[in-house]
Order: sequence, then C-alpha cells, then structure tokens
Amino acid sequence: MTQENQLSPKLRSMIDRAHTEMKQENWHDAAETLTELYDSLSTFEVNYRLVTSLFMDEQYQLASSYADDFLLNYLEEESDFRMVVALAIQNQSFVYAQQLAMLWDNLDTQKKVSQEIRDAEAKAVETMATTFQTISRQFYHLSDYSIIEQRDRYESARHLPVSQFVIGAKYLLVDPYATPIIRATLLEDLQKLRVSESIQYRWLDDELYTIKLSELPLLTNSKIFEDIADFLDEKLGNEDPIAMDMLAQQVRFELTLLYPRVEEVVTDPEGWVEASIDRYYEHKNITETVMQKKWHEKVRSLTENFFEN
Repeated sequence: MTQENQLSPKLRSMIDRAHTEMKQENWHDAAETLTELYDSLSTFEVNYRLVTSLFMDEQYQLASSYADDFLLNYLEEESDFRMVVALAIQNQSFVYAQQLAMLWDNLDTQKKVSQEIRDAEAKAVETMATTFQTISRQFYHLSDYSIIEQRDRYESARHLPVSQFVIGAKYLLVDPYATPIIRATLLEDLQKLRVSESIQYRWLDDELYTIKLSELPLLTNSKIFEDIADFLDEKLGNEDPIAMDMLAQQVRFELTLLYPRVEEVVTDPEGWVEASIDRYYEHKNITETVMQKKWHEKVRSLTENFFEN
C-alpha cells in the first residue's frame, strides 16, 4: 500500500495480515482486520479493500455505508461503479441504485445497469409483493404519521421499485398535509433519478407549480448555493470554522426547503449569510431586506421544528 514506509509497525503488520487474508479469500477475517485498520488509516485504498472484503463476505449494508465515504472515487472506474450499484441492489435500495446509475456518463453502461436494477426489482416483487404493498400504502399516507415515523417510512419507500416510488412521490408532492421538508426531499430524489416529465409540486406558499426538474441544476450545483458557500467561508472560514460548519448545514437545509424557487427568495446571498451569522452569535441584524427576511424566518422555523422532533 502507498506510504507504507511511513506507517507504524502495528499498521504495517495489519496491512500485511489483511493482504494475506484477502489472498486466501478469507473475507470475514480480512474485513475485521481492515475495519480496524480503517479507523487509523482512512484512505481510499484501505476503504476499497474493506468494501471489497465486506462485499465478498455478503455484508452488503455495511459495505455500502463504507463505500459512501469515498463515493466519488468509486465513480471513476466502471468496475468500481458497478460494485457500488451491485451493493445497492443487494440491499434492495432500488431508488439509490438508480440514482447511482444516473451518475455514469456512458449511456450503454447506464442502460445495462438500469436493466439489472429492473430485473432485481422484478425478482423482489415476486417474493415481497405484500411487503411492497404495505410500504407503498404507508408512503402514500406519510402525513398520517409523526415526523420520526415519516423519516423511517420514507427510507423504507426508497426500497420500492423505482416506478412505484415515483408514483408515490408525485402524489405526496401535491399533498397539502405533507411537510415541506418531505416535499423538498422528494424533489431532490426525483431530480437525482433524472425524471424527465413535468412534475407538479406544492411549495412553501401552499400554491401548486409545475416544473421540469431535468432542466434545472441540482441545488448544490447552482450559482446561488456556491455564492452562499463562498460568503460563509470568507466570513467565518478562518475566524470560526466550527460555526462555519454548523451554519453550512443549516443554510443547506434552508435552501433545500426553498428549492426550486431559491433565486426568487434569496435576492441578496451575502445578506442571507450575514443574517445567519448574526442569529448564530445572537446579534441583531438590520441589513436583510423585508421580503427575504420573511422567508428566512419561515425556513429557519421549519428547520428548527424538524430537528427538535
């Protein structure tokens, strides 16, 4: 492994042991050794061997959670990409598998992988028809449950065949009783699935709008998101990195709630950041415009209520 000469004798010994265990296809012991090694040496190289060993030991859920640490690295080579999709399929995380498939640029490979997902969905439907019916019903009636139960049922819904998930998502997007954060998350999920048809959704003003998500950049790729991130870094990066990290998460959540109408609300990105910083330090803010302040207070209230539940 790289940088081996700079490692302690203990870590070098663990690397040698893991190498031997993998060579002998002793996947369970290799996974245990590499898990311990990864705690001290969290590189992609160690991660890759750990994920591979867990995959071969059929510990698919754990393998997938570790792969998420270096997801972009796994999207560089087709064999690695297909492994993370295979993990999602093994976990019956069909929505996530499809979202991963959409990240691959080669359309032929994307098509083949999507067909593998459809085949796996068909097999799952054969053996789990009743379970899927229950999950679908709970997904459709998400607003009947508490916030915590809604999160759990949403996660369960991501195990549905993609077509069923999309049908339920479209229904919930116009449901007046669905919470704003659920609707915002659904929009994000549908966008990552590259749903191409027009989608109707209910926004924070309780009005219905129609949009083509495929024509919009992801929130995190939008200029306004980048501007706000830059302002936060400029104002707090060197001064208070902990505050910057906390506010970055807060602002990300706020903008998610406003999406896809962020630019209509955040007309002064620097003012949004300054108001967020002032609130964090319990300072009075007088710079934010009246209309922007109104929406800022609304989404701030929604995020605080969400995290309190």
